[in-house]
Amino acid sequence: MSQLTAATPLATLATALAGRRQRSIAAAVCLAFGAVTLVLLPIAARPMPPMPGFVPVYQSALIVVYGLTTYLFLVQYRRIQSVPLLVLGAGSLYVTLIVFLQLLSFPNVLAPGRLLGDGADTTTWLWTFWHLGPPLFALPYALLEGDVEGGRRPARASQRRARWLGLLTLAGTALAAALTGLVVTRYVHWLPKCVEGDDYGLLTTSGIGPAVVAATVLALAVLCWRTRLRTVLQLWLAVSLLLLVFDNLVTLPGAARGTVGWFAGPMEALVAGFILLGVYLREIDVLHVQAEAAAHEREARRAELQLARDNLALALEAAEMGGWDLDLRAGTSRRSGRHDAIFDHREPVTAWTVETLLGHVVPEDRDGVRAAIDAAGRTGRLDVECRIRRADDGAVRSVTVRGKVTRDERGQPRSMAGVVMDTTRQREAEARLNQSQKMEAIGQLTGGVAHDFNNLLTIIVGNLDMIVRKPDNPQRVERLATSAMTAARRGAEVTEKLLSFSRRQVLRAETVNPNRLLKDFGAVLKRAVGETVEIRFDLDASLDPVRLDPGQFESAMLNLAVNARDAMPGGGVLTVRTCNGHLDADELLDRPDLRPGAYVLVVVSDTGQGMDAATRGRAFEPFFTTKEIGKGTGLGLSQVYGFVRQAGGHAQIKSEAGAGTSIELYLPRSAEKAVESRPENALPLRRAASGEVVLVVEDEPAVLEMAVESLGELGYRTLTATRASEALDRLGGPERIDILFSDVVMPGGMNGVQLSVEARRLRPGLRVLLTSGYTGTALDAHAVPADVPLLSKPYQRDELADKLRVVLG
Repeated sequence: MSQLTAATPLATLATALAGRRQRSIAAAVCLAFGAVTLVLLPIAARPMPPMPGFVPVYQSALIVVYGLTTYLFLVQYRRIQSVPLLVLGAGSLYVTLIVFLQLLSFPNVLAPGRLLGDGADTTTWLWTFWHLGPPLFALPYALLEGDVEGGRRPARASQRRARWLGLLTLAGTALAAALTGLVVTRYVHWLPKCVEGDDYGLLTTSGIGPAVVAATVLALAVLCWRTRLRTVLQLWLAVSLLLLVFDNLVTLPGAARGTVGWFAGPMEALVAGFILLGVYLREIDVLHVQAEAAAHEREARRAELQLARDNLALALEAAEMGGWDLDLRAGTSRRSGRHDAIFDHREPVTAWTVETLLGHVVPEDRDGVRAAIDAAGRTGRLDVECRIRRADDGAVRSVTVRGKVTRDERGQPRSMAGVVMDTTRQREAEARLNQSQKMEAIGQLTGGVAHDFNNLLTIIVGNLDMIVRKPDNPQRVERLATSAMTAARRGAEVTEKLLSFSRRQVLRAETVNPNRLLKDFGAVLKRAVGETVEIRFDLDASLDPVRLDPGQFESAMLNLAVNARDAMPGGGVLTVRTCNGHLDADELLDRPDLRPGAYVLVVVSDTGQGMDAATRGRAFEPFFTTKEIGKGTGLGLSQVYGFVRQAGGHAQIKSEAGAGTSIELYLPRSAEKAVESRPENALPLRRAASGEVVLVVEDEPAVLEMAVESLGELGYRTLTATRASEALDRLGGPERIDILFSDVVMPGGMNGVQLSVEARRLRPGLRVLLTSGYTGTALDAHAVPADVPLLSKPYQRDELADKLRVVLG
């Protein structure tokens, strides 16, 4: 709409460029009057019969022509504030006033005798001054217009100064004309004598006439040189000056009143004045035609715009979208009927502002919507999803609001327009689809867990059953027990990978250098992939440290190496690369849980079979595998994914079928210093040295019994409790307790972490060891303190002894 209202300004006589046709007509006029002048020169001094009405008619015509030309110049100046145009208007006004004074100086024209002056000298000098007016004002016009091709632009007056400058110029011009009249009437005797009776031959012999001709020629030359006669006005102003030269050339040789030159010269002067007026009137007609055409075109565009608006309204209505347009400065708005219907306004709302919208948004989403609107002022776009409460029925609906900001010439937001959509049904459909996908994933997960654990339980139950039936053969019992223990450990590994995928595994994070872990673990990787696979390390020496669980990192690397090995059955190259990287906000548009910043990138690449798009999309799902039955659990990549996500990072797969696979792990850079290498030499079991007492807190009776039995074998005395409240009662009593050994997840409203805090408050020197296999939500608000060791379930007696060594120092 703004393009229609701000139409391109129409060209005028002062700004329109002179075309070839205009120049041809101007040249024809000049040639015609030049030829007439050449014909009249030999007979310029020949007397002609008297023409009594010639002087008043001629002078009146000059006054009208130059008066109208003055008006047109000044009107054009008011429109475009062109200082050169004001100069021409002042010159035309000066000539109009001088010609009027000359009319008053002729005898017996308007009254008996002369109304102004006392002789022919006044009349002749007024003729001289009006012939000097056009060249004297055309000269500064040409200088002010300048040479546009040379980079100089015509002077323009500001909107505020144009009015006062015009009034002062008109007043100065009138004053100059008055002073001229005063000089040629009262002080004419001070001026050179230029007429004797009706003979004005002295005008030529005194040099005054030739000086007027020279001034006109000079003005014409400067005009042509400075402006190149680019515009229509400049072209016809040059023609007018040339005709004044022809006027002087015919008038001066006449040398007396009543001669051919005396009659013919003024006629050429009248034509010179009429040329600009005639061209201006012609331009007015042309401009009128152009204005009509522009009006028709504007009306056609307005009709097209209205049709486009109607079509847009139909499209928005069909798409159930509401259109809106906010004037951010005036606070006004335009909205479609669908817009108000989405907000359940049955009657049109008189005013709609940003605050009105925020008033509909539910309180939980209001700050986010306000931030999005504020950000739209900077980015230029609004795209926000929120929930609103409808006006009449109070129902909560989901909507999407999108818009674009329009700015003014200073870059400040002026308005915002866009659409609003009710997306409630879409959100409900997405929720149902997500629930369906979750149920499908749970079904796949539980099926895989049931399959694997049933196999493992078959081994464990079968071996234990055979031990119970024939316990008298020690070698057979040891073999069966070893098989059952192996199956139990495999079950623990499955559980560990599931917990890692679900990000519920308890991690003991350290600040480490991944390069050191990879170098220390390199031998294990080589044994895992076999001799047919070559391992190459490309490690960045300036790699930043990261904070993670070293054991889980090594497990993830081992899973990736085994997967790469299986993808290269005929052998190949496995490359492990590390480097520092950075994730920008644009790269994390689909990952709002990650923050832009510095990351450490660990890339494991192989030259194997690769993955197609379908496989790549499901590779991180638990129990999804492309291997043969019995060759894999489908938990390797899910463990990697869960570990990286729990470490605050991001994992992604880049692969094409037949082109190998690259798995990229983005781990957040740590500002802490990396810890030194861990000791590798095994230490002897730590047994009770002085009858230490351990308070065991466990809600599962079988686990409690196993823990008490293991501690007893290590020489510790034990006290037991099945709830945190029961443990606090024992801690508040007089019994000796050296170590608190508690499960993390327990019923009763208090978990193991909270219990450890209360226990240390009761007994400040108490040693604490926690154990857990699945923390659930117990650690969401109460993380395990850094100085409290954690023993992961399932555990064996030797692992318990190692942790007790840490606890007791």
